[in-house]
Amino acid sequence: MRRMIRGTPFALLSVLTLGCAGAVIEPPSQSQGGDGGNQSQTDAGSGTDGGSGGGGGGTDGGASSVIPADRTTKWNPGILSDIPLGLPLGTDGLPQRTTICKTVSPGQSIQAAIDACPDNQVVKLAAGTFTVSSTIQLRSKVVLRGSGSGSGGSTIVKTGGGTVLAIGTERDQICYSGNRQGVALTADAPKESTSITVGGSASNFQVGDLIVVDQVDVSPVVIGDCQYFKRNQGGYRSIAQVVQVTGVNTSNGTLALGAALHWSYKAGSPTFAQAYRVNSSPTVSWAGIESLRLQGGTMGGYDGQSAGGIDIANAAFCWVKDVQTDGTIGGMHLRMGATYRSVVRDGYFHHSANYGFGADCYGIVLGCFSADNLVENNIARYMNKPILMDVTGGGNVIAYNYADNSWADGDWQEVNIDSHCSFSHMELIEGNYAPHMGATVTHGNAGYFTFFRNYSSSEFAAPSVADSNLPRGNNITTLELQGTNVGMNVVGNVLGKAGVTQVYDNFSDSAPPSIFELGQGIGGQGQNDVVVQTLLRTGNDDAFHGSTQWGASGPQTLPPSLYRSSKPAWWPSGVSWPWVGPDLTPTVQTLPAKSRSDGL
Repeated sequence: MRRMIRGTPFALLSVLTLGCAGAVIEPPSQSQGGDGGNQSQTDAGSGTDGGSGGGGGGTDGGASSVIPADRTTKWNPGILSDIPLGLPLGTDGLPQRTTICKTVSPGQSIQAAIDACPDNQVVKLAAGTFTVSSTIQLRSKVVLRGSGSGSGGSTIVKTGGGTVLAIGTERDQICYSGNRQGVALTADAPKESTSITVGGSASNFQVGDLIVVDQVDVSPVVIGDCQYFKRNQGGYRSIAQVVQVTGVNTSNGTLALGAALHWSYKAGSPTFAQAYRVNSSPTVSWAGIESLRLQGGTMGGYDGQSAGGIDIANAAFCWVKDVQTDGTIGGMHLRMGATYRSVVRDGYFHHSANYGFGADCYGIVLGCFSADNLVENNIARYMNKPILMDVTGGGNVIAYNYADNSWADGDWQEVNIDSHCSFSHMELIEGNYAPHMGATVTHGNAGYFTFFRNYSSSEFAAPSVADSNLPRGNNITTLELQGTNVGMNVVGNVLGKAGVTQVYDNFSDSAPPSIFELGQGIGGQGQNDVVVQTLLRTGNDDAFHGSTQWGASGPQTLPPSLYRSSKPAWWPSGVSWPWVGPDLTPTVQTLPAKSRSDGL
């Protein structure tokens, strides 16, 4: 099937693919020290240390003996405590802001109200429709709150093209802001470390800085055609992580970090790890967008420049809650670039103004080394990629979302939760209802994703896609892990559907409907590919076998979660948590986001 992705033919992409596909890759080393859970947070830009918090109630990423610790990381995402006011977080894990600085009615200026609002207060939008011609720019410590995201609530309509709402001004340029700014690490920084050593350059940094730690590409990175969205200093740097400085010690040249590193960064040749400040514009922190419907935004002037709905860049401790975007939005509905410890939750992102490859018709996108963010309890449907990771920095959690109806032309079944540019790594995909998940390699590979307690049936809800009644007949699978991906973990999921699934493994996207689709795509070596050689899959209940398949170690106890220590406070009473898994009866129960979608 001839297809164009971002305007680049598959034939050309195969020429551009670099790296050592097919080699067995050792996982990144595991540090013996440094606890990535319940890290301290800092009020970005203020220089005050916020101490430890517990918003996510994170667990040790290696706590489950089912997955070796060197294949996971410390998942403790999102906002852990309310640093500016020191108040308890709400049941949704977000700061609670109750003081309204101004209520804005349709016809009045939203931007003027934001600009004049005192810190830690709310600009409240009355019910009705607000028409704006310029992008509304959020600033630090201000919440923009509507009167609801549905009928009878507040709707912002953007005219004239461009992004509706923005947190930060950088757009995609944040991906390259560190060119020529990096300082060398003077010692290796093992995975799970909470500090780095930069020697005499430590004096260049301050507590509260957002920094990026990165290194030059070596195996297992396969860059594909994805030279964009990453820094080029001594070579492309696909493995990168944004993190906050919580302490500076000039005497020993170290920087303390607000989260664990999710990869081992090597100081010497050939990787030459570096760190740099994200300082091309002020970091926006503690800004929130709540209870709104957005319409009319458009993508940027070129692919990947900016989101049509909400564009977030160079941001920390920000949140988007209960926001609806619809088919009037062109391009990405929400994109996070160089974003740290932020949250997208309870949203409804659906349909697109323009379907087609190269049209950026994506839902929720995490990109440009964004790390330790939480995407939870959202509905994302009827886009090319409802949820997408794009050069992410690790420690992100995609959890309890309902993602479905991925658009593609012809009868092709697209991927609901997916990755694009190399080298997204150490990400957790937990508890989602997504018929077709995976990691494709059109623009480069990914590594060490963990798919845990998801339900993936390989059957889209009807109608399958927004602009066609043609049934999906090709690329039917529950989990698609294309060739050159490495170190993927698939544990405790429920996969497939009786009457749909015909085979367990296939190594071609034209094979019969399967549980796993492995090793195909650009550079793929089929069953001999590194993705097969390094795949860990165990404890999954699948429709082909009609039972749970365990590895050589036999049945094991699965934890309820890999990032939560207990049931979320927001979880509806009377609804089972966890809601899916081979250890439940029935194995698939009720996901709140799916129930919410069914009722729309």
